[in-house]
Amino acid sequence: MAEASARERLRLATQAAHERLHVIPAFEALAQGRIALPDYAALLRRKLAFHLALERRLAQAPSLAPYGIELAARRRSPLLRADLAFLGASDDVELAPLRPFATAPAALGGLYVAEGSTLGGRQLARALDGVLPPTGDGRRFLLGHGARHGALWRACCDAIELCGGAEPALAEMIRGADATFAAFEAWFTASSPARSFPSPAVAGEAWGGG
Repeated sequence: MAEASARERLRLATQAAHERLHVIPAFEALAQGRIALPDYAALLRRKLAFHLALERRLAQAPSLAPYGIELAARRRSPLLRADLAFLGASDDVELAPLRPFATAPAALGGLYVAEGSTLGGRQLARALDGVLPPTGDGRRFLLGHGARHGALWRACCDAIELCGGAEPALAEMIRGADATFAAFEAWFTASSPARSFPSPAVAGEAWGGG
């Protein structure tokens, strides 16, 4: 039997942490297409606070360039800001607490969490068909990086294999992913900040809805 790849071992090691995220109420409501627009805006603000913090920690970590990763091309905070601007919600957020990554493998584990979370984004975007326009406005974050999306994910997987070939590096990667999953879960299960969203009437007028 072939030995499991580094990515498969990373996936199995973090599977329980990943599955816990699916039962967070806001994510359940989004997946089932029953999230109210004010709650969706609040969720996007919460996501922005986390992704800004993660982007900062990744930028401060040892470089991932030797593994073929260009962080600037993967930033998702601009997509979140665009969604919030369309919804008329503030993008002024307090960053989520996230510890620094001491090593490149640990940082790659953190990147894996962010990149993996995008894989189901298109399905989640379709769940908003009843409340957002078909143009993609308001759900740029969920739709990801468009035509580049698949290539970015494959490059992330290649980097995991390249970096995780040695056991110590793979162990560091798993620790980085575990820490990021834990921070994500803690941030999204804590009390949400106050919403910053227009009234339903104003929000409906923004895209011609009722």
